[in-house]
Amino acid sequence: MKHLLIVCLMMSSFTLLAQEKTKKNERKQRTERIEQAKVAFISKKLELSTEEAEAFWPIYNEMQAEIKTHRKSMKADLKALKADSLNQDDRSYQNALNSRHEGAIKLLDIKKEYSRKIGELLGYKKVFELGDAEIAFKKQLVNRMKNAPEGRRKPGPSKDTEKFK
Repeated sequence: MKHLLIVCLMMSSFTLLAQEKTKKNERKQRTERIEQAKVAFISKKLELSTEEAEAFWPIYNEMQAEIKTHRKSMKADLKALKADSLNQDDRSYQNALNSRHEGAIKLLDIKKEYSRKIGELLGYKKVFELGDAEIAFKKQLVNRMKNAPEGRRKPGPSKDTEKFK
């Protein structure tokens, strides 16, 4: 009987591990599909030639990676503050706000640097259009997610619940 219990526990843990791996793979595939759609959307909006696209996308991807790294570090700093929020004094929050402002400035500096690089490559009109294209893509993505069938949506508040009272 003891052995049967151990075997059942092992089987259930293997099943859970397999499900978690499947979820990670699905998430990764979904992210890749979104990135592919973003590349197609932005390339079309900017009317990039093949040569322009080959030069533009490595620079754009480098910028996105740098922004992602910066945001992760800012998020980690904020998470540490929130984790120990009961033991924080007003000075800690002031420092956190200063850090957040410095982070926003750093983020702007990253965008300015890459806007210059892309502007020198494609012209500044396309840099301006890039910002509009990114916003339009995000809006389109949000709308598609809102209108996705129930089974394909992430769990969250249902349409029937009031969001704000």
